[in-house]
Amino acid sequence: MASNLIDLIVPTFNNVNYLGSCVMSILANRSHDDDSMFKIYIINNGHKDSVKFPETKLIELIQCEKNLGWEGGLKRGLEVSKAPFVIFMNDDTFVPHHQKDWMSRLVSRFKDTRVGAVGPSSNVVMGMQNIFNINPATVFNAKFLIGFCMMVKREALDKVGGVDDTLPGGDDIDLSIRLRKAGYTLNVDQRVFVYHHGFKTGDRVHKGYWNSNEMQEKTNLALIRKHGMYAYWDTMKGTYPADVGDFDGTSRVDSEGDICRQYVKGDKVLELGCGAQKTVPYAIGLDIHGKGEAIDTIRRESVADITCDVSQKLPFEDNSVDCVVSRHLCEHLIDPISALIDWSRVIKAGGRLIIAVPNQDIQNTIPMNPEHVHAWNPQSLKTMIEITGKFRVLEQLDAGNYLSFVTIAEKI
Repeated sequence: MASNLIDLIVPTFNNVNYLGSCVMSILANRSHDDDSMFKIYIINNGHKDSVKFPETKLIELIQCEKNLGWEGGLKRGLEVSKAPFVIFMNDDTFVPHHQKDWMSRLVSRFKDTRVGAVGPSSNVVMGMQNIFNINPATVFNAKFLIGFCMMVKREALDKVGGVDDTLPGGDDIDLSIRLRKAGYTLNVDQRVFVYHHGFKTGDRVHKGYWNSNEMQEKTNLALIRKHGMYAYWDTMKGTYPADVGDFDGTSRVDSEGDICRQYVKGDKVLELGCGAQKTVPYAIGLDIHGKGEAIDTIRRESVADITCDVSQKLPFEDNSVDCVVSRHLCEHLIDPISALIDWSRVIKAGGRLIIAVPNQDIQNTIPMNPEHVHAWNPQSLKTMIEITGKFRVLEQLDAGNYLSFVTIAEKI
C-alpha cells in the first residue's frame, strides 16, 4: 500500500546541474509540510556520481546498470512506484517560487473520474500547453499532453498498458492517444506553470538528430503505424497557434517587432537587452551576453555589439542617441526607475523610447521566466515612465501576439 499520494519519476543522464535545480525547486515548493504528499524517484541512467542530494525520505535514487533511456527510465520508476498518481518529469524543469500549490492543483483535477492525465502550461512545450497558445478557460481538455511534466492516474496508466518503450519517440503522444481511446479525458491546467529549459539531454546525447526532421518523421510514422492515420491526425491537428513566439517576446510573425519598427526614429538607435535579434538591423545592440554567447533561456546566440549591464550607466554620452528600444527587458530589472533615468540621459530632447513588455492583463507574466522580477500592464508601465519626469507617453499598443504590449514615449 502506498504511503504517499503522488510519485514523481525523474529519469536523468549526467545532467547534475539542471537536475539539482529541478529537484530542489520541487522540494522548496510544497504547499504544506505533509511528507506523505509525494516522493521523488530519480532514475539515474548515467554515472553514479552524477546525482547528489541531501538525505531525505522524500527522495529515492534508483541507480541503473545501463542507460535505459527516457521511456526505460519511466518503466523502471513505475516498478518501484506504488502511489495512485505519478508525475513523469524531465530533469531540466523548474518549479517557480510562486507555485507552491502546483501538485495540489494538478491532482485536484482527478476528482472528475473521467480524467486520465493532467499537464501544466510551460514555455518550451508543443500544443495547447504552450503559454503562447491562449485559451480563455483556465482548465480545458486537450487531445494530447507532453511528458516533460505530466501527472497520470496510475489506474488509467495500468489499464492502457503503461509506457511503450519500443517507439523512436512520441511516447507521450502515444500514451495520450491510448488514454483517450480508453475513454479518459486529458486536462491542461493553465494555473500551473512549470518552466522547461528544453532539450538539455536530447541535444547532448543525440547531437544533430534530436528533434530533427528525421527524428520527427520516424516518430510520426511509428505513431501512424500503431494507431492509424485518422487517430494520429485527429490528435495532432490544431497543434500550433497562429503566431508561435520565442521566449524573449519575439515570434515567427513578430507582430510586436513590426509595431516597434514603425516608431523607431533617427539614425542612432540603441537596442538594450537585444538578445539574439535586433529590432532594426542598424541598431547598436547592448546585452549582458557578449556577441556569439549562448543565451540559455531562449537557446540562441547573442548579437550584441556592446557587452554591458544595461541596468547600470550606459557607455554613451549625454544627449547622443535618437532612439532607445527595450524589448522584454523591464520585467527583468530590479530598479527600472533608475535605469529609465539613465536611459533618458543619453536620449536627445524629443527622442524616442520604445518599450515592449509582457502584459499582466493577458496572463500571469512573472512565472514565464525565472528571471522575471516585475509584472506590467499598460497603466503601471505608463505611471512608471512618467513618474521619472523625463518622458511623456505618446501611445500604447497591443502587440497582437496574445502576450505583450508596446509603449512609445518621447523625452521631454
